[in-house]
Amino acid sequence: MSINIASSAPGRVFEHHRLWQLQSSVMLQACDLLAAAARDLTISTHQDEVSTVIGIAHGGTTPAHHIAGRLGLQAHIVRASHNATDAPYSPATGTVTCDLSSWQPDRLAGTVLVVDDICGTGATFTTVLDALQSWSTPPARFVTCALCRNRGAPTPPDLYCWDVADWVVFPWEDVPAGQATTPLPPPNQVITRD
Repeated sequence: MSINIASSAPGRVFEHHRLWQLQSSVMLQACDLLAAAARDLTISTHQDEVSTVIGIAHGGTTPAHHIAGRLGLQAHIVRASHNATDAPYSPATGTVTCDLSSWQPDRLAGTVLVVDDICGTGATFTTVLDALQSWSTPPARFVTCALCRNRGAPTPPDLYCWDVADWVVFPWEDVPAGQATTPLPPPNQVITRD
């Protein structure tokens, strides 16, 4: 099943002060914090524990696998695309494509953690959650989780570690030639949507 959704979501914020770089070791620290926060969220809200972890490829693949491992679960991957390229400061296309053909889920129940690397406008999360709804069994609960949130995103993910206003180069991406980067600092805590 493939879904295309046009988005009129506001643009991301780029101050052009720096090009952030997320180092692998710092990303792993963030994933550990996010896994613990997901577990704590289900306890504090008296919800079912996390039963499924779904990563949004390609950026959410690595964090989803690490978070799922920390929760003793297997990660499942769905494909979604919003940017035309991975070039820094490339604009979002306004159309999100979601493809579930690589994984046909069983019925989704309990708490489903949906993971991506960054929430830029929120349109990718919205499209993926809409696509997954038809596979959910009430009272399934979806929790969104990202390493970073762009400050321009009108709706933040439920769990994330950094608010950013510049482009982020993730460990699975190449630093653009001739560009200086600033390392993202180790995360102090998980930020939760109120």
